[in-house]
Amino acid sequence: MNIPMVTICSIDFFVCNAPMRMPFRFGSTTLTASAVLHVRMEVEIGNGGRVEGWSADMIAPKWFEKSDEKSYAQCLDELLAVAQNAASIYRELGSRPISIFDLWKQGYRAGKAWSTANEINDLMGSNGPSLMERALIDAVGIYAGLTYHEMLTHNVLGIDLGSIHNELDSMAVQEVIGESPLESLHIRHTVGLVDPLRYEDIQEDAQIDDGLPQSLESYILEQGIRYFKVKIGGDPRTDFERLQDIYSLLDLYCRDYFVTIDGNEQYNDVDSLIGLIERAKNDLPNFFSRIIYIEQPLDRALALNTEASVDIRRAANMLPLLIDESDGDLDTFKTAIDLGYRGVSSKACKGLIKALGNVALAKYKSEPGISLFVSAEDLTNIPVVSLHQDLVHVAALGLPHLERNGHHYIRGLDHLSEKERKICRLKHPELYTENQDLLSLNIVDGAIDVRSLQLPGLGVDGAVDVSSMTPLNEWDLRVLLDMGV
Repeated sequence: MNIPMVTICSIDFFVCNAPMRMPFRFGSTTLTASAVLHVRMEVEIGNGGRVEGWSADMIAPKWFEKSDEKSYAQCLDELLAVAQNAASIYRELGSRPISIFDLWKQGYRAGKAWSTANEINDLMGSNGPSLMERALIDAVGIYAGLTYHEMLTHNVLGIDLGSIHNELDSMAVQEVIGESPLESLHIRHTVGLVDPLRYEDIQEDAQIDDGLPQSLESYILEQGIRYFKVKIGGDPRTDFERLQDIYSLLDLYCRDYFVTIDGNEQYNDVDSLIGLIERAKNDLPNFFSRIIYIEQPLDRALALNTEASVDIRRAANMLPLLIDESDGDLDTFKTAIDLGYRGVSSKACKGLIKALGNVALAKYKSEPGISLFVSAEDLTNIPVVSLHQDLVHVAALGLPHLERNGHHYIRGLDHLSEKERKICRLKHPELYTENQDLLSLNIVDGAIDVRSLQLPGLGVDGAVDVSSMTPLNEWDLRVLLDMGV
């Protein structure tokens, strides 16, 4: 199939407010209100007329930038500036016909240069280009009538892995993805730092009773969850006690379960991390044997520091370590591998093509006895756009389980318009379930059915009601402040 040339016609931003049903604490941040930034991109492809593509991400500036020296409002301004600058770059680069991959590559480089010049960290700087990338891929798939997996199989996007990483010059995109997209995905349920573990832990005035589970115990009993992502806070003693408490609950209710640990950069020295790992190994051997990996336990300033390489490797030899927030550049995973890390996260907010390159690197650099991997993580992706696109991406990569926290901290599809909810009911009856007034993700035996998302583009297929959203230039941060951010 020929690789189409594209011209960018317009790019617009909209915001959908999404009130949270319960606070979400990760690392040192507690999120109590949320909103989703949407991108609408109109593209002309060849001589085939114009087509519209979408992308979206939760507005979570304090995940991208965790410095206490910057306020939430400052970080929000930076995050939105990154997105708006990326749109300007795409408009300029795409003012004349250009190949999709060249547009992505040049847009990524230009966005990174702008962020560096404006003292914005690499992780935040990657978000704007990733929004443009996904809207573009969505539009191309709709134009071609191809699903994401089909686009990758036929390399309609023209992705050249060798131009991302030289050592991959003989590897094709088809070798990176699954032979067919996965039909179901296991939910890896996030256990936030202030989440109640048992029903009895919920104070009477904090009980939600909104039709969804609230405690970890309830999720296990009602939805059959058996993959868990446990947040830790950076204090070895407190974190061990937390793991011990969670273990007692999982051991009671789950016969077969798996755990990942997420440090969210909270450990500032490797010895403390090693102390936690050793204690878990010695005192909780059954639980320890079910831990798949530890995600980004070390602060960005330390995580890839070559001076700490001996200690990092010590920790990595005890349990596989994965980078997440440190993954700010195309080459970061290679640096991490040299330090002893074994994994890197795939997050839509960091880019789909970048994730494909990392999956290819993991395959290329794995050795007998050393298996490198890419995990599927979440930035609170919620319906429709951000959730569907991430599910389609993970299904194409063939990753069997993925972190989901939107089903937990946001009340189903309540934030959507009735038009959007109706589309989800009609087009995705297996993915969503309705109980009285609540339409929510349909988690059965800990998994979701994603077959209905194999649609042209990235699984959205017009399920966006722009009239229900606020144009970005009219949206005010005070809306979130009023909701308690």
